[in-house]
Amino acid sequence: MNIEELEFEVTENSSSTDLDFLTQKINEESVGQGAAYPFAIFVRNKEGKIIAGCNGSIIFGSIYTDQLWVDPNLRGRGVGKKLIEVTHEYGKKHGCSLATVTTMDFQAPDFYQKLGYKIDFSREGYSKGASCIFMSKKL
Repeated sequence: MNIEELEFEVTENSSSTDLDFLTQKINEESVGQGAAYPFAIFVRNKEGKIIAGCNGSIIFGSIYTDQLWVDPNLRGRGVGKKLIEVTHEYGKKHGCSLATVTTMDFQAPDFYQKLGYKIDFSREGYSKGASCIFMSKKL
């Protein structure tokens, strides 16, 4: 099959089945390195509505937090800190010795630094002059 015959599908709403397929294939080709797989942690109110949460991946001995959000009415009460603590405990339980996160310079670098994260590097080139900050913490 030539590359010209292939159809490249771009989607913003991937099915979990398709994403699981990719994870499975990557893990099959990385035997001996550990595993990569997603995780999510949610905080819900009494009605079951999500009021805080985070998600990411365990990637070969490291836990990566991709997104973290806390309802504005709960901010400043320790909910975000507790989400990160639960994330770290989950990572340790699964053999991780490193936690990583990326955040935009206008979002939460100070929050992560207060939790012991160190800046590894910053990448410029985002809209309106923003930078993406890559951070890590030993567990």
